[in-house]
Amino acid sequence: MASLEKVFIKEFKRNIRSARVNKNIYNVPLPKEVEDWNVSGGDIYAIKGISSEGAGLYSNLNKTLVKKLPKGMVASKRKIDLVTRNFVKDSNGRFIYEDVKIPQGSIVVLSRVNLNLPYKYKVEEDGFGYIDFVLNGSTKEFLYYVPKKYLYHTYQTALALSVKNMKNFFGMGYLSWRFGTIYLHIIPYKPNQQYVGTKILKTSHKINYEKEVKTIVDYWINNDIIPNISLCNTLEEGNLVMKETSRGFDSYEPIDELSLDEKEIYGSADDSTEDLGD
Repeated sequence: MASLEKVFIKEFKRNIRSARVNKNIYNVPLPKEVEDWNVSGGDIYAIKGISSEGAGLYSNLNKTLVKKLPKGMVASKRKIDLVTRNFVKDSNGRFIYEDVKIPQGSIVVLSRVNLNLPYKYKVEEDGFGYIDFVLNGSTKEFLYYVPKKYLYHTYQTALALSVKNMKNFFGMGYLSWRFGTIYLHIIPYKPNQQYVGTKILKTSHKINYEKEVKTIVDYWINNDIIPNISLCNTLEEGNLVMKETSRGFDSYEPIDELSLDEKEIYGSADDSTEDLGD
């Protein structure tokens, strides 16, 4: 006579097999909190090494993160009337913008740090400048140009929802009632990579997403997306819901050792865009 556990395992598998499976990862329900999580969508640099003696107030950008200017965004500034110091507008009341010449060896970045620079502020060291600010939602982001020798590429990570078992820092698959096995992975994030069958939920410079994972898994259990994990432990087959993933990365360093300037000289690490899936 079969034990109660064997009967439970058999019925569990039968119910899973009989469910109609939807493999579209974008149809998997997620808690409302996920809508407020940030996905950078672009390259991020760390700033360090700026001297206050040569660069004045620009040294306050040290130990901050800035964003690379998004593709298609032009570094232009609102034109200022040299007499009144007011912004010039056209006949329709719109600001008039003018191009900004960026010094060789510098690039434009977006920063949330307001340096509160005086009008026409100049510093001894070449390569620094303020352009203007833009609004990203309700957040002001300031456009500065900074020498590349002070900018360091950062390696972002992401919490990813996927139908695939991917190489990761950490991860787990969850057998669901309607979506087959769905995975939550912590992976290296490359903004220009195409993530087929995968939805990026959040990006950061960490590999500990335990809080975010718990938020999602609790929601799935409470809304009957996946079976109750704690009730599916068996002696014979282990946990019937959780599936191990392919851990492929052991260490994580968030900031490159070489500046952008040095990488142009010595080359960069592999920027391959190959898929991370098995």
